[in-house]
This record gives sequence, C-alpha cells and structure tokens, in this order.
Amino acid sequence: MSSPHVGRLIPTLVFIGAVFAGVCSARADDSLARYVPADVGLFIELRGADDLLRPLTEAQIWLTLADFAGQPARPDEPEEWRQRLQQTIHMTPDEAIHRLLSQRMAFVAESPRRAQDAIVLCRPAEPLPALVRSWAARPLPTAGRTAVYRLPNNVGVAVHGDLLMLGDDVTPGMFPHVLRLLESGTGTALADDPVYERLLARVPKDPDGVFFLRMGEAAPTSAPATAPAATAPTTTRAAASRRPRLDLPGPLRDSSNVLLALHRDGRLLRFSAVGDAARVAPPPPDGDALALLGGLPERTLLAWSGHVDYGLLTQALASLPERNVLRVAYELQQRSGTVQHLMGALTPAACLAVGVVTPERRSAAAPPMPALGLVLAAREPAVAAAEWEALFRSTLGIYRLLSLRAGTPPHEPPKIVTSVVEGVEVERLDLGGLLAINPEYTPIGEIEFCWALDGNALILASHPDWMRQILAARHQRGPRLQGVLETTHSRPPQSCDSLFFAQSGPVADLGQLWLDYLGRTIPAVLDENWWRQVQPGGRDVRLGILVTSNSEQHRLKVLTVPPDAPAHGFLKVGDDIVGCNRRRFATSQPIDEMTRGLAERPDARWVDLLVEREGGMPRNRRIPLPFADPVQVLRRIVAIGHLLQRVVYSEDLADEAGPRGELTLELRGTEGPLFGFAVEPPGTASAPATQPVSPALGQSPPAPPAPVPSQPAPSTPPSTVPASQPAATTSPTGG
Repeated sequence: MSSPHVGRLIPTLVFIGAVFAGVCSARADDSLARYVPADVGLFIELRGADDLLRPLTEAQIWLTLADFAGQPARPDEPEEWRQRLQQTIHMTPDEAIHRLLSQRMAFVAESPRRAQDAIVLCRPAEPLPALVRSWAARPLPTAGRTAVYRLPNNVGVAVHGDLLMLGDDVTPGMFPHVLRLLESGTGTALADDPVYERLLARVPKDPDGVFFLRMGEAAPTSAPATAPAATAPTTTRAAASRRPRLDLPGPLRDSSNVLLALHRDGRLLRFSAVGDAARVAPPPPDGDALALLGGLPERTLLAWSGHVDYGLLTQALASLPERNVLRVAYELQQRSGTVQHLMGALTPAACLAVGVVTPERRSAAAPPMPALGLVLAAREPAVAAAEWEALFRSTLGIYRLLSLRAGTPPHEPPKIVTSVVEGVEVERLDLGGLLAINPEYTPIGEIEFCWALDGNALILASHPDWMRQILAARHQRGPRLQGVLETTHSRPPQSCDSLFFAQSGPVADLGQLWLDYLGRTIPAVLDENWWRQVQPGGRDVRLGILVTSNSEQHRLKVLTVPPDAPAHGFLKVGDDIVGCNRRRFATSQPIDEMTRGLAERPDARWVDLLVEREGGMPRNRRIPLPFADPVQVLRRIVAIGHLLQRVVYSEDLADEAGPRGELTLELRGTEGPLFGFAVEPPGTASAPATQPVSPALGQSPPAPPAPVPSQPAPSTPPSTVPASQPAATTSPTGG
C-alpha cells in the first residue's frame, strides 16, 4: 500500500498560498505552465513567496487549509506530515519552503477535489544533482530528457534541466501524466491552451500571481499528453456539462474555467477574477446599494450590498413546508396585497450587515453577541414603512393564533414599543417571552427585533443597540465604513454591481473570545463527539454509493456513484474498496465491516477508504462527510483571521468578454487588533479582552478570566443545531 506522499504538505500550503499570497510571473516564456499538460484542472504558480507561506504551516492554519482543499485532517496530522517530510527529503517545512519553493514553484492537480495526487514543480536555487544525492534517491530508467528517481513513501522525483518535480509516483496519477510531457517534449502545454490564454488576456498585465481552475471533473490523467487542447476532455462542451458546479460568487457562477491574477501592494493582495460564463444582462444601474454599505458603522464585521430579486424571494417562501409559519403568513398576506405593495415600494438595492452588541440585561460575563441588520432602499419610503408594519403585525397575530391552536401559547405575548433613537423613531418588539428559557440568564441577554424608517431606507435589526450604531453612522455621528473601503479596495465603489466586506481580524478575535468562554463554561461542546450525537442521523452515515460484495477477496466493487453522493468525485465506478479506516477488510462480510467502520470512524468529518483503481496499488481515499460542528467552523474562522485582517470582494457589471470580479486581501500585521471587545456585563469594570495576535504563531494570548455565570452549564445538547445531509452506503439491494 502506498503511503501518503510528501507532496501533500507542500501542495496544500501552496493551494491556499495562491489565494493569500504569492509572487509569480505570467510571461509565457517564463511560466511553469509551459511544462504542464493543457488538461489539468488546477494550476497555481508562485515566485518569492517563502515569507508568506511559512505561517501557513502552523497547526490550526494547516487544518483550515486541508478543509479548503477538500481533504480534512486530524489535529495530530500536521506533526505526522512534518515527520514524513523529514524522513523523505530530510527537511523541516520551513527548510522545504525556503530551499525548494522560494524561487519559483507551481502546484498542479487533476481538480480541486482530487488534490491527493497533486505534484509540485519548482526551480530551487541550489544545484539539483547535489540536492537529489542528499536525499539518497533511487534512480529509475528514463528516456533521457528527464532524470527520474524514487524516494521513500513512493514519492517520485524528476529533474528536467533546472526544473524539479515532486509527487506521488503511482499510475494513473498526476506525476506520470506531467512526466510524459517532460519526457516527450511534444503535446499541448497549459501555456498554449486557448482557454487559459483568453482568460489571462482579460486581467491586468504583469500579474504577481496566477490561479487557474477548471470547474468540476478534469480530464483523466491517463490521457496522453499529446492530446491537443481543443479536443482535451476538459475543454469539450460535453465534459463541461457533466462537471458538478462549485458554488462560486456572482460573476464566476456558471463558469467552466476561472482565472485569478494577483497584483501585490504591500500588505494588500489584489486579485482580478475572470470566468468564461456567458454574459448576462446587468441589473438596472442603482448606486444606492453601495451607498448603503458605505454608511454602516466602521466596526461592522461583515457586510454585503447588492440587488435583491424579490420575485425569487417570494418563490422561496412559496416552496416552504405547508405549515411553516412564514409560508402561512405569506399566503395570507398575498390575499390582501400587502406583500406586493411592500415590494413595489422598495428598490432592488439592499445591504446586509453583521455587528456586535453587548446585551444590557444579561447577568453572565461573556463576549459581545453578533447582531444582524438589513437596510432596504425604498422608492416610496412612507408606503414601504406602512406596509412593512402591517405585514409584521399581521404575521405576529398569525403566530399567536397558530401557537394557541398547537396548545403552546407564548409565555408572555410580545408587545411593540416605540422609542426615539438618534433622532429617528424606532419600533421594537421583545421576543424573549416566546422562549421557554429566560435569556437574561444566558449570554444572549435579551431578544429584541426592531425596525425604523430613516430617509429613504427601511432598516431592520436583530438588536436595538445595533440599530443605534447603524443610525449613528448614517447620520455621521460616528466613524463609517466608507473610509475603510477607500483605503482597502482599489476599485471605485460606483463601478461595481455588488460588494462583500469582512473584517476577518476582528471576527477572529471575537471568535477566540467565544472559544475561551465555552472552554470555561461548557467545555463539553468543544469536543467533536458532543456534536456527533446531535446530528440528524446520529452516528449513522452513508456514502450514497451502490456496491457489490466479493466475500472471497474481501472487497467491495463500486457499481454507481450518484452525483449528489458524498463519495462523488472521490470514488469511481469500477473501484475496489478493500478497507476502511486504514485497515483492510478481514472477513467474508466486507459490507458489515464497512458499516461498522462508518459508524466507528475516528473523525466524524470524513472516512478513510482503501481503494484499488484500475489494478493499481491500494490508495487511501479520504471522503468528507456531511457533519455540522459549529465549534470547528469557529476555529477555522479564527485561523483565517490570524492571517488576514480584511477581505473585500466586488463584482463588476459584465463586459462583452464575460464576468469579472475583484478580491482584495489585507494581510494581518504586528500592530495588534483593529479594535477590542469587552467581556464584562454592563455596569462592571471591563478588562481588555482582545490582545495583540502574534502572526508568527497564529495564536492569541489567553483572555483574562471572567466570572462563571450563575446558571449551571447545560448537560444536554441545545434543541436546535445546524443540520447536515445524511450520506449512504448501500448494498446491491439498496439497503
């Protein structure tokens, strides 16, 4: 059985390194794309990126990158990969990055979801013969143009002039696929692929980084490297129609090929994103959406501005279950015409914003709570406000009626209260009585919904303090987000159709405070096993494939892999599954062993299967499984925020050549957090809760201890948790 290849450590780093940083040349005569077959599905090229790649080797960052690459990892795997790297090429990750990747390198894979067989191309500064000799590599027969060697763990090494290639030397795989092009010197390279050339021509000249992606299944790596790009399977219309689409943002949605070009400006990394989706008619020009976002408070954590298709929104409401309170309310309001009148009074421009508030009535010392705000531009503000209030009041009445019919009346009927905030009349509804618990004894404090009409904008907020912050910023009584956008994003706001903004550094700081709080008060929820018990299917999961059992050879033959199955993209029809959780099947009942292996898998987020493909050696295939663990998501968000201070993404109105977007990433510096958060309840002395983060370590110093809430920590899961879709492993009878 082949051991995991050494390339997995470096390629995973490079994969996200292309998103976060990298300095490479796009000149055709200089690019490593000249040595890569045209049918690859993922190509990233970097130069001089060693200082930016090193922080990515930290444990939490490693786990986050592995998740992004579709190959989730255990907490102990970073150290395992360090040891394997040391055993294979006698280098630490820092040494490997400095000695191998600091000059020029490329990461090449069959597709984003099949990065296990990826290879690394690089041009080290030191002489390659001496480098290979220091590894005690075993030479293999070649045709003469390229010297090929083998290292422990079945790692292949190829030397082609001043070019070095590392990868898993198995067939079929990316290493022999690229090697064929190097050996023969004939065939179409990616640099000459018409699709790649067209996309590269649409981004600003002389980019500092290139990220090229074919959406979905790439061409089989067993295809000859001499196949012309025009007829390669990945570029045919039939193959494109079979590829599963990734959920990309607006202008890149429905693209079969995507290219990101990087231009670096100090700590700002600016990516121009282009795709080959068909041009669509842009929405009517409307600057209100971006103006709404610019008027938000400077401490806004997340924000989106753009245009809302209210027709699609009503369709979504109509598709809800029949007894859903929102659908019932929508159908009743349709008869009165309230919904239609409200939508007619609004423009498509809208803005969604997330901020933080400190609840006034909570007794527990806890970090601030997130709050949600929605700002809708109105062409008839008075009509919009009146119709919204009528809609809300009638929906509240419908809820009361349904609650009485169900025998579960609210503990305390909610009442609407009017107050004046920042000179604006605000309607507020206390929803605390709808819950069986008293929110004052939880970090939530109070549950209130409010709305207001400010000029031509209808504002909805999940907390009155967030409403106050929004109104203060709109009336210029506090710093606004517009100034941050002007210093971060290079494109003028008026030239884009929609925009997403995230202050990932503060989000990470707040997330770390909540992780510390949970660790002090409810440590059980930090354990993945706690969340495993509350999944919709419990511990029972399925892969969604159809197999037939071979009891004599202790294996399962894959018969079908449906497109919506968790195993799609990782298993193929004809594969032989010979083991689970890194152990071979040992009985004449492999289906039973597979079922037990899925139930007892070490990590709930994936299962490791030993798979033989086309008669090759057994390979470990890690298949991600649907699993909801909010704490794990929070850890990933914190890890990203240790690297990035801000993220801004804008979408242009498509030009004649196709869709276009721009992504700006601001790297986190050493000056400390942008702003801090207090963990004490109102009325008490608050200690600074956010400490400067060390970018080198990617860790925050522990927050000062806070009093434990008087309420006992819950011993049972909450009644509502994020749901996941069950997977399925079926026998030939469909069980």
